[in-house]
Amino acid sequence: MRRPEPGNEVTNVSEQQLDENLQAFLEIRQPGIDYEEHTKDDFALQIGVDLTNYKKFPRVDDNVTYKKVGRDLRGEIGESSADLPDYSGPFKADLQFSDFSKEALVRMLSMSHAYYVLLVEAWAAELLTRKGDDAMQELQTSAWTNGILPHVARIKEEWSAFDGVDEMPELGTGVAIFSPFKPDPRYAECDKERLVNLFLGSHEFLLLVIESWAAEVVVRYSLDEMFDIQWALWSDKVLPEVRNIKGKWMNITTNDVAAFMKDIQIDATSLPGKAFELIFEMPEDDVGIMTFNKCCAPDQWEALGRPDILEKNCHSTCPASLIETAKMYNPNMKVDILAIPPRVDAGNVCCKWKLSMRTEDDPEYVPVELTAKPDRPQS
Repeated sequence: MRRPEPGNEVTNVSEQQLDENLQAFLEIRQPGIDYEEHTKDDFALQIGVDLTNYKKFPRVDDNVTYKKVGRDLRGEIGESSADLPDYSGPFKADLQFSDFSKEALVRMLSMSHAYYVLLVEAWAAELLTRKGDDAMQELQTSAWTNGILPHVARIKEEWSAFDGVDEMPELGTGVAIFSPFKPDPRYAECDKERLVNLFLGSHEFLLLVIESWAAEVVVRYSLDEMFDIQWALWSDKVLPEVRNIKGKWMNITTNDVAAFMKDIQIDATSLPGKAFELIFEMPEDDVGIMTFNKCCAPDQWEALGRPDILEKNCHSTCPASLIETAKMYNPNMKVDILAIPPRVDAGNVCCKWKLSMRTEDDPEYVPVELTAKPDRPQS
């Protein structure tokens, strides 16, 4: 297939070719896929994309690289006696989700589901605005039929999800927000290990759904349009409510760097597993370092021979979400990029971010009076 020119839509290809492209692209976008089996995929190599007209964010020092060190402990089941009721207390660099009480873990599942619903409805609303209801419904139906439903049984078994938690709606009207990890009264009877597994499973399912929507946009329209949608959603359309969700369910109400670090530690889109591994450090008060040792984007695009697309992917998504989230916590919170793709070696970190606070002598300091968020509901 001829490589499309940047910005051209691919809806003029035959339905058979569209289906073949979609299946190939959906397969390589699955969390945990063996990328070595899909190296130099033909469709990925031929994707047209504008690699010039997008905003690139500078690193603090282009001459410094960072090797991967440490491991993500969050999903490990420890012997902690902390039994935290929420995350209103101090930041824990060595946080394990089993540090939380059973009641808190049940709330975290509700938090994850609220986040999931928010993102799916945001994608649907954005496609509805851009393409109209008929096109949005067609895309949604294909995303569920080809990308999501074939994996539901596997995900349920792998993460010990209950049967009968939710019922798949009929596709073609409204927005489908089915999830095998929807809040359920049976969660209250689970032990911590199962609750942590359910929480991690909700993360994998969320990624599967969003990746399936995104893949549909790529093969039907263009990669540039997918990046544009991601920028629109993660810069200002969903982030305020995302912060509210975490404050509501986990009582994160302060406006400092520690609050931001805690926010990302429990963020349903960046939990540990097949797609992500993160390290969190606070070497000083109000200085946070967040390192992505593993991220699905470099894994995918580097294996497919498209580091050029990887660079645009990362600059079009991550800085928008992290910088805007920092501003929501505190307009004087500063985000410095220590590392971001492209990277020179797969042994290096995927990206690395430093959070700090501007002082009053900083020209960009903003005088502001901050207020706390309302208390979370009780479970």
